[in-house]
Amino acid sequence: MPDDPLDVVLAMVEKAFMRLQAGDVVVACLEQGNLAPMHKIVEDLVLAGPQSLGVLREIQAEVGTRRSQFQDDIAGEFSKLELSLARHGIALSGLPDRHSMRGLDAAGFLSYLHQQGITDEHRQRECMRLIHEAKETMSALARQTLLLEEVELYLDDWIGGVIYQSARQMSSGSLLPGQKTRYWQ
Repeated sequence: MPDDPLDVVLAMVEKAFMRLQAGDVVVACLEQGNLAPMHKIVEDLVLAGPQSLGVLREIQAEVGTRRSQFQDDIAGEFSKLELSLARHGIALSGLPDRHSMRGLDAAGFLSYLHQQGITDEHRQRECMRLIHEAKETMSALARQTLLLEEVELYLDDWIGGVIYQSARQMSSGSLLPGQKTRYWQ
């Protein structure tokens, strides 16, 4: 007999609710700049046992989605910078590694502006301001991306541990195959 439509809807609502809660924890990690909020929720889920595997995977999916968004934001910020500089007659394509702005210091960029024929001091200052602002924004986004990568690795470790725990329980018969729990179906 097919699943009760109400059960299907409730499962979808529960999954959406878990995703929202995961998003709240991810935001708390980003605001605090560390994994402490994630440690607490993962600790509780691991103690709950294998039935929490679905929740851990939902959290991991949410973290992956957020990390991808930050990476897209970095690419968008770089594109915006390229367009802004192009309006001033500057092409970043002439830089040795146009995507790596870490090594681009003020003196090096000023020299690049001279190579591009930009000698007007006002335009130089404007271009320097654009570069500085973009570097600050991209650096902040990169720090958040790195934090989310750290969260993903942390979750990977614990998910592996919970899978191992589940396999041990199944082999000992404490959780039989096909036995459904609230989170693991």
